[in-house]
Amino acid sequence: MFDPISLASAAATWVVKKLLDRLSSAAINALLSSEGLEKEVAHLRDALRRANLVLGAVPAGAAAGIRIGNQQLVVQINQMQRLAADLAKHLDELEYYEIKEKVKKMSPKSSNQFACKVKSITQVGQSKPKINKSDIPHIKDAVDNLHKISEDVHNALLLEKLDGINRSTQNTSTDTREAVENFTEAKVFSREEKNEIVDLICHHASSDQELFVLPIVGDGGIGKTTLARLVYHDPQVKGKFDIMIWIYVSANFDEVKLTQGILEQIPDCEYKNTKNLTVLQRCIKKYLTKRFLLVLDDMWEESEGRWDKLLAPLRCTQVKGNAILVTTRKLSVAIITSKKEAHINLDGMKEDVFWRFFKQCIFGDENYRGQKKLMRIAKEIATKLKGNPLAAKSVGTLLRRNIDEIHWRKISDSDEWKLENGIDGIVPALMLSYNHLSYHLQLLFSYCALFPKGYKFDKDQLIRMWIALGFVMDERKKLEDAGSDSFDDLVDRSFFQKDEHYFVVHDLIHDVAREVSLHECLTVDGSDLQKAFPSVRHVGIWTELVYNEQNIERSITFEEKLDQIQNNVILTSLESLMLVGVYDENFSTKFVKILDQLRYIRVLKISAMPFNAELLLSSVKKFIHLRYLELRFDSDLHKPLPDAICKLYHLQVLDVRHWRGLDDLPKGMSNLVNLRCLFVPGSGSLHSNIYRVGQLKFLQELKEFRVRQENGFEISQLENLNEIRGSLSIFDLENATKKEEAYRARIKDKKHLRKLSLSWGTASISPAVQKEIMEVLKPHDYLDQLCVLNYAAATPSWLREKFSLSNLESLHLQNCAAMQILPPFEEMPFLKTLSLVGMSSLKDVRIDFGCGSANKDTASQSSEEDELELSEIEISKCSALKSIRLHSCKALTKLSINNCEALAFLEGLPSPDQLKHYVVHGCPQLPPGSI
Repeated sequence: MFDPISLASAAATWVVKKLLDRLSSAAINALLSSEGLEKEVAHLRDALRRANLVLGAVPAGAAAGIRIGNQQLVVQINQMQRLAADLAKHLDELEYYEIKEKVKKMSPKSSNQFACKVKSITQVGQSKPKINKSDIPHIKDAVDNLHKISEDVHNALLLEKLDGINRSTQNTSTDTREAVENFTEAKVFSREEKNEIVDLICHHASSDQELFVLPIVGDGGIGKTTLARLVYHDPQVKGKFDIMIWIYVSANFDEVKLTQGILEQIPDCEYKNTKNLTVLQRCIKKYLTKRFLLVLDDMWEESEGRWDKLLAPLRCTQVKGNAILVTTRKLSVAIITSKKEAHINLDGMKEDVFWRFFKQCIFGDENYRGQKKLMRIAKEIATKLKGNPLAAKSVGTLLRRNIDEIHWRKISDSDEWKLENGIDGIVPALMLSYNHLSYHLQLLFSYCALFPKGYKFDKDQLIRMWIALGFVMDERKKLEDAGSDSFDDLVDRSFFQKDEHYFVVHDLIHDVAREVSLHECLTVDGSDLQKAFPSVRHVGIWTELVYNEQNIERSITFEEKLDQIQNNVILTSLESLMLVGVYDENFSTKFVKILDQLRYIRVLKISAMPFNAELLLSSVKKFIHLRYLELRFDSDLHKPLPDAICKLYHLQVLDVRHWRGLDDLPKGMSNLVNLRCLFVPGSGSLHSNIYRVGQLKFLQELKEFRVRQENGFEISQLENLNEIRGSLSIFDLENATKKEEAYRARIKDKKHLRKLSLSWGTASISPAVQKEIMEVLKPHDYLDQLCVLNYAAATPSWLREKFSLSNLESLHLQNCAAMQILPPFEEMPFLKTLSLVGMSSLKDVRIDFGCGSANKDTASQSSEEDELELSEIEISKCSALKSIRLHSCKALTKLSINNCEALAFLEGLPSPDQLKHYVVHGCPQLPPGSI
């Protein structure tokens, strides 16, 4: 195990380095210098460098095999960390007021009512008019204390004979030891129990018996879910069952949500979105009309009554031979779920199979017979893993990253293996993997302890939280890319597992996260409350296990847990706070008191109720350090967001996707100059309401922009928004009447865009002007999807002779009345879908560039080389269209041609076996043989 001093020094080093990086910023230095604080800054930078050097001696000593005996150093090192963190908060506050001043200067100096309102928004809240030395009285004292503590720690390290190692940290070399790179586990090692389960449920499916329930019981990480998946995807099983349903249950056994989950996976099932269990169960009886296999994964519920309630409609289906597979760690669950049938008891993998599996985890080759010394050490470690696949994956990843005998011997001899009283007996192996993470990855992973077991993590959302907390630092990459790399690293090391579109943390690994984050993260839910250490910085409150959405009753026990937080010193230093789920007014009163005590909160995720939405929103405006704000509100009551949100100048993420009934945004959104992500309900139409959106130069999410002939909504507002990604739809382009203004939008510079839609309205505008505007709206060359609507001029040059969009996968042209020439399809090898609607001047659609060659062999060769991926074509309401040639569409599976009255020629269709969907309608001139 890593000793407390190593852990403390790693944490302190991280904070000190982060503060040093901020002090190296030219903007920060200019800000502090403008107030005559050069001396204090130089003193601070010197103290931080000294602290960083002193702290660096600890890991260097550990690497050299020197362990520090003076455990009292932990207190002083932690104090160094706190001082550096406090200094960072002071700096953060200074930056806030500087941004506020800049925003005030950027506000339009206009006498109209709207401009006055924007100006008033920037003046809401704090009343400090400028930055001065009175704003930083604590910085000098903190710097002096940092110097003193650094000296004390340094002297203590001298006594430990580590001073020489201090100097060695300044000249570290790159580790060139061998590693197994780019390895992914491909082979699934089957269990002999699989055949037994398949035989049992298939035999039952062929009988006329009632519902069959088969539990799989085993320790955590032993492979219950993997075994269930093997059975679930077995061809013999799929041949016996018409409907396959997989539900992850975990500790929260909610009959309503489980029933909803079942209904969602029944094909062609349409049910009312209700929380009434009786109504939902009627839907089960109505739609579950074929033989089904249901897997209930990771079940903990021991109430026989609740189990019977869930199964009631499943036992009444007309079709017999249905089966349920249950995975659980508890024998008691197996007994109540399967009263008549036996259960499958899953132990560790057999020794010979496990040894092959472990070699696969390390080397990617189950038959590896390489270095004998390494094999002997690996065999020793395999014995300690007791046949547990999860432990094998975790430790195997650790070994394969450093194929070195000394490293492997350290792992085999590690103290972690002595923790045999750990959860399920394999926590030592998992803790070993955690301890060998860099502190950076430890920090990122341990934050996941804030979320409940079974939580489905959205990768991008979690990365945004990490960035908001300052956990991601990289001078060479975008923060999102650096965070993504770290996340992928944790996936590769088996700390996360992919679950369709989301990621999950295995229950046992979640236990490890809880254990290592006890002093940083506090979770409040229906389970026993953890001790709230003074060092806690992140609190997550999850009400799902406490309050019932159908009937929210008061829970005094849960309120008492909140009391322990409400009266705790941790609130003044809290950096993350989450409240997720429903609750009553008594709970709300206590929670609001918690909000009142927050000072340095950076991540806030809260669910509002009808009775407290306004109160919660009014509390948010004072959180000047806030980077991430996620608000949820599920009520028919209309609750707009307050204008005061627009003074949170540090805000990077505002997520109101789940704020029901939101129909507008506050008027001063452009004041949030650090905003990177703005998530709104629906398709993103609210984005088009942002006045002077061009000020949000870091914005990555802009779904819609509507051009207006008024100040703050010109197309040139897009000029500096080069970070936007995903899709962008530009509407009302008839209001862009000047080529210079459209050119300033710099559409070509938006390199992260994948989809672009350009749309003109119905207002009349000269085709010549439209052509000028269209010419300067050319996107970057790697665009995936292009949509052009209501364009009334000729085909622009960038879709003709100057075509360079060879990466297009989808092209949609609609109501482009004057376009007679289509883009060169031979230059779009990746095009998959083509839609031509209302193209009234189009006379010919020709995708047969390999045909008509004088040399047939050359033509055949050219056709093979240039073959398109085009699989779907829609052609509709093209009144002048006379011919369609599709000889080069070898991958075509769907063709729809509607209301093309002049169409008289259609050829080049693939065989009927390939063309799965073929519709021709409203084409009277087309010969019958062509259809």
